This record gives sequence, structure tokens and C-alpha cells, in this order.
Amino acid sequence: MSASDPKSWIDQLVGACLGLLGGAIALYCAVQVIEAVLPFLVAVIGIATLTAGAIAAFQWYRQRW
Repeated sequence: MSASDPKSWIDQLVGACLGLLGGAIALYCAVQVIEAVLPFLVAVIGIATLTAGAIAAFQWYRQRW
């Protein structure tokens, strides 16, 4: 087969299957990274939210008097 010949349907099927396999592996790796980082992110966002809430409540309380 030369470079100008169209691919056979078997070559296209193998290419599609390898593309799907690569996508599934990439998705699996992305989920593993998110699972590893998520508890830390939730803790950081929770602490930041509580801190911002405490600052807002303190400012509101001081301005009220």
C-alpha cells in the first residue's frame, strides 16, 4: 500500500480501537489524579470559606455598633 491509497476498513477499525483505548487510559489517569488531590482541595476550600465567613461576620459585627 502506498501513502496515497485509502486505508482499509480493518486499519480504520484498529485505529479507532486504539484511539478509544488511549482515551480510556487517559480518563482513568485523570480520575486517579483527581481522587488523590480532591480531599486536599476540599479542605483548603473549606478553610478558606470559614475564614472568609468569620472575617465578614466580624466586620459586620463591628460596623453594627
